[in-house]
Amino acid sequence: MSKSQIACSISTTECTVVRLKTSGSGYSLSECQILPLGLGDLISGKRKRLLNKLKSCLKVWYNEDLALSIEPGTYLPLPAYFPAKASPEDCKEYSKIEAGYFLTQPEKYSCDISGYFDTNSSRTYKKHLLLFYPDEHCRKVSEHFATNHRIVFIGSPQLPLFHLSKLTGEPQVILELENNYVLLTISRNGHIQQFSFHQVMNKEEMEYFTIKELVDNPVCRETGVQVTGTMADKIMTGLIGKETSIVLKALSIPPSISISNPQQFTLSSASAVKAISTALMALSSKK
Repeated sequence: MSKSQIACSISTTECTVVRLKTSGSGYSLSECQILPLGLGDLISGKRKRLLNKLKSCLKVWYNEDLALSIEPGTYLPLPAYFPAKASPEDCKEYSKIEAGYFLTQPEKYSCDISGYFDTNSSRTYKKHLLLFYPDEHCRKVSEHFATNHRIVFIGSPQLPLFHLSKLTGEPQVILELENNYVLLTISRNGHIQQFSFHQVMNKEEMEYFTIKELVDNPVCRETGVQVTGTMADKIMTGLIGKETSIVLKALSIPPSISISNPQQFTLSSASAVKAISTALMALSSKK
């Protein structure tokens, strides 16, 4: 029996609404709307306008489950070890305890939890990545849509992007270049293997940390490096490619994930990739 999922991604400068359906051994898109509004509009006085536009896009699927991913603007990563037999609910409780030690105002933060792809974990404890970020935008967006939809996921785009590596069975390297940070993630089988995050003050710092991370991680030469972010223009990616001899390609849905009708929609937008990834992850959790 076919299953469907609507999802919305709010990125730095764009947002996307998609509806994805299972189709045989693959998927089909029945909708993909991209709007030129993003995180900046959430922060500014245009939040109501953005949310109303998204609500208008979603009204045709009234009462369907909704998955949301929202760019938080910054991340505070914390590796932690939890008991190997801890349930997801247990891990959430443990993360709240860790937040109390790690953050000054833990009540103002959300947390995404990912297991590590770590073959050296002991049988007693397993390594996790606790990804903290300010929750104001997630909370307000969730409240806005909860009246018409059951929210099955709300968080940063990172867990949905990690999930792509589970569907492909291949390592995935993503480089994010935003105005204030550089982020390199390496994921395998749906888990994080490396999460390298650097706050930057200018383009020189961005260049330095980007080149260092790519050079220090041999897997970047062994597999494709996908790049996204408002600072990932031709000049920046050309410079990085010249200094590292690594070819960067735009963030995309892996070709091994079968979507039967991509030609009907524009999927080159990073926000569209994140929305589809969010829908894929939500579909995988449906029984």
